[in-house]
Amino acid sequence: MKKQLSQNNEKDVFSYQNIGWQHELWDVVRYFRSIGKNEKQLREFWLAYLKEKSSLAILVNEKSSKKLEIHGSVPLKQNTIDLFFEYLVFSENQYETYKNRLRTEQEALCFCEQLGITAAKTATKSLDHHQSSKSLVAAVTEISSKIAAKFGFNIDIDPQHRCVWFKEKDLYVTARNLDGAIPCLVNPFVVWEIKEYWGKTKGGSKMSDAVYECLLVGKELREYEEKRDSRIYHIVFVDGKEQWEHRISDFIRFIDLYNQGIIDDLVVGRGVEIRWSTTLDTILLKQKT
Repeated sequence: MKKQLSQNNEKDVFSYQNIGWQHELWDVVRYFRSIGKNEKQLREFWLAYLKEKSSLAILVNEKSSKKLEIHGSVPLKQNTIDLFFEYLVFSENQYETYKNRLRTEQEALCFCEQLGITAAKTATKSLDHHQSSKSLVAAVTEISSKIAAKFGFNIDIDPQHRCVWFKEKDLYVTARNLDGAIPCLVNPFVVWEIKEYWGKTKGGSKMSDAVYECLLVGKELREYEEKRDSRIYHIVFVDGKEQWEHRISDFIRFIDLYNQGIIDDLVVGRGVEIRWSTTLDTILLKQKT
């Protein structure tokens, strides 16, 4: 059972998380997302087929003939189909909410000023490239450090190694370095990843990579939890209005990972200002008790 972290209009997330991250709904969602938004007719055909045949059509668009072919289908339970169409509406509304929370770099830097901190910059080899700030990293670090200190927990705000969990003879090591851990890199109960992208370009494959990095870490954590009856909170922070608004498909995949429960909380843009301190406070209070 997932523990509630978010509040207000996000409470419905947990009705989806509670069906389980391995429910067949999420495979249906993933297949649908793989049909590009620019392939409108293909999406409409696929959705109609799902409604009429109660089956997921495996589609192949032959490039030579430009002809769409069905290479098979997967029968689905009616409950899953109904849940899928409900979820599409829910996630579209959720996207609009989160999109409006994304900040410009200047807005993120202004929040750092309010906190009384200075954000470092990401140095690039070419001075022609935008020298992005680490404003989200700075804000998350400042808020998290204060909340951790309040409850008497240590915190690692700049991990240089992998997180490690072990019990008796069982061992799990993260596939990559993360961006923060409480209380340390050994058996942490809170970890987070930060995906902030600033600049005026349209983003790129690095943003798709960000989604799959979080998927990999989150899925492995869920598997470890089930194996060892542990609880690890996996938080993902996302920001960068100009770039994420050009990478809508990747942004929506983050929302899917959140609803699926692969990640426990998705903190987007202004979310770090309005609710991260309360969210972390709740987690650490539960850990203390």
